[in-house]
Amino acid sequence: MHEEIKGSRILVETCGNVKKGENVLVITDSENTSIAEFICDMSVAFGAETVMITMTSRSNHGEDPPGTVSAALLQADIVFAVTTFSLFHSSARIKACENGARWVNMAGYTRDMLKRGGLMVDFKKQRVLAEKLARVLSEGKVVRVTTEKGTDISFSIEGREAIPEGGISDRPGMVNSPPDIETCIAPVEGTAQGMVVIDGSIVQPGLGPVENDVILTVKDGLVSDVSGGKEAAVFSQMLESAADRGVYNIGEFGIGLNPECRLCGSMLEDEGVYSTAHFGIGDNHTMGGTVEAAMHTDSIFWKPSIFVDNNKIMDSGNLLI
Repeated sequence: MHEEIKGSRILVETCGNVKKGENVLVITDSENTSIAEFICDMSVAFGAETVMITMTSRSNHGEDPPGTVSAALLQADIVFAVTTFSLFHSSARIKACENGARWVNMAGYTRDMLKRGGLMVDFKKQRVLAEKLARVLSEGKVVRVTTEKGTDISFSIEGREAIPEGGISDRPGMVNSPPDIETCIAPVEGTAQGMVVIDGSIVQPGLGPVENDVILTVKDGLVSDVSGGKEAAVFSQMLESAADRGVYNIGEFGIGLNPECRLCGSMLEDEGVYSTAHFGIGDNHTMGGTVEAAMHTDSIFWKPSIFVDNNKIMDSGNLLI
């Protein structure tokens, strides 16, 4: 028996809440077909009407799929997006969820993720924590984040609603990215000021877990400078090549809440790691912000202390609520 079956069952039964007779659409590309087939087989085992579509791989997170795929999304009850680049921030995903589809984002998955790590968490327990943290952030006005490495950044969240991502899409329109469990919020554009020291991971091809700290200087809500070692040079060039000022936007602040996740280079595993936080740099129009950009890059750092309206809610990576 394949070890991958355990994780596939968790994704279909718990994360997707697939029921007999539902229309399941599995989207994949040529680099991920073996993983998609595990999800298809498990969905069939649960009695779902299951279709798999293999498309040409996208070039960036958030890029829309082909029109034929977008049309198929509108007929699905549940979508498993087993793709190289995430469709989370795509217009096609938004329209599908507005149409009632439940969405399970599986961008950048590896077969190893189906065997061990973040999928083995108690999703229902951690979802309660994510929802509790979302209430705290939604009621807040100003956030300050510091680390011993030198991160010190403040920004407004006034009027913004936090999003609890508990890893379970069991109601129409819900979208989650298991094993990522986090609570995130879109900072008010133009308000972020300070410095962020990325010592965890920059989730883009060719980067991933960093060997050298990457230092982001932030002014008026935008990354104004990227410094550090080889990873900083790669990231700086990546942002510059997008030829889009929006990719420098401090678009998201997220707090990882999955104690089983490991820093391994997969976006959905890395950004859920407990005792980390991350800034999504670039697009945020799908999560309550106003910026539409060509990229959205999660940049992860360890052991933050987080203050909401001067109340400490996390101390060096330990949640206090």
